[in-house]
Amino acid sequence: MKTFKSGNFARTVAFFLIAVAVICTIGFAANGWQSFTNDGNNSGDVDSSGSNNSDNTDDNTQNNNSDEPTVYIPKYVDYLTGLETSEAEYYTRPTVFVMNSSNPLYGISSSLMTVELPTEAQDTRLMVYMNSTVLPGKIGSLAPTRKYIDNIAKYFGGILVSYGNDDSMSYDGFNISSTRFDLSGKTGYHYTEYTHFVYTNGDLINAGISSSGIVTYSNQKASIPFAFADFGKQAVLGTVSAAKIILPYSTSSETKLTYSEENQKYTLSKSQQPKKDLLNDKAAEYDNVFVLFADATTYETQAASEMILDTVSGGVGIYANKGYAKEIRWSVDTEGNMLFTDELGEKLTVNRGTSYIGFMKSSRIKDVTIS
Repeated sequence: MKTFKSGNFARTVAFFLIAVAVICTIGFAANGWQSFTNDGNNSGDVDSSGSNNSDNTDDNTQNNNSDEPTVYIPKYVDYLTGLETSEAEYYTRPTVFVMNSSNPLYGISSSLMTVELPTEAQDTRLMVYMNSTVLPGKIGSLAPTRKYIDNIAKYFGGILVSYGNDDSMSYDGFNISSTRFDLSGKTGYHYTEYTHFVYTNGDLINAGISSSGIVTYSNQKASIPFAFADFGKQAVLGTVSAAKIILPYSTSSETKLTYSEENQKYTLSKSQQPKKDLLNDKAAEYDNVFVLFADATTYETQAASEMILDTVSGGVGIYANKGYAKEIRWSVDTEGNMLFTDELGEKLTVNRGTSYIGFMKSSRIKDVTIS
């Protein structure tokens, strides 16, 4: 009886050990098969179609992490600056104001583009292009236009606002009568300070232009003379250092454009003083600077003396951006389209931003300083 119990116990233990051994063997075999299967597929799960899900994930990650960054391209771009603008601004023609550079200036910091032109006097005229939908609360001092100034308005589009026309000589120019708003023969749209400084504001100008029947809406922009670099890219810079550009228009009217590494813009100065907007104390600053040389003729009569700048025949020029400059050429076709070309004769590509264009008499080309 005792022996039977002892043998029964031994058999029970042996059976238990055999069962454990069998279970472990099956488990190890299953684990080994699974490991082999994974190794044979290089990692990752295999779906029913035989595709490797891990490989697809790697491909997607590689595509999403491309070296080329995603560049935001706006829907509406201002044609004068190449920068993003609103839909309303995009379909509204800019307004360009003729100002006397030696008088107190208001609104110049709102300029999308400023063009400076010489006269026979000791001062210069400024053409200040502004966005018509956000005109400032005070604009001026306004000055008369001339035909050679009207030509620039033709090249860049916009509605020209001036206080009269002081051409004393008869000569040909592009006709922009349908887009000129002369304040000298109208009342209620301008006011005078200190007897001879003429000013206006956004509300007065918009009301005056509306009453004159000038069309402010436009879905076709002017053909500007240069192209903008693609978004996210820079135009090819010049090789000549241009941290300072000095344009000696006269002994009492010297223009200096000084480049700042901090904000990467050129600050406009007149007669050694930064030209600030008296409306908000902001400096007149620009991303691009162009200096264009043009032939000029001065006529003297018993009544007056007048210089006529040839803003049609073309010539040489300089383009400066980010502290460097290079030589360019400018020309105008018979339709009134202006073109800037580079050293290869291709249309000039510039960086996006605001621009200053200074016209200089060709006879003063050696007097211009770039350093």
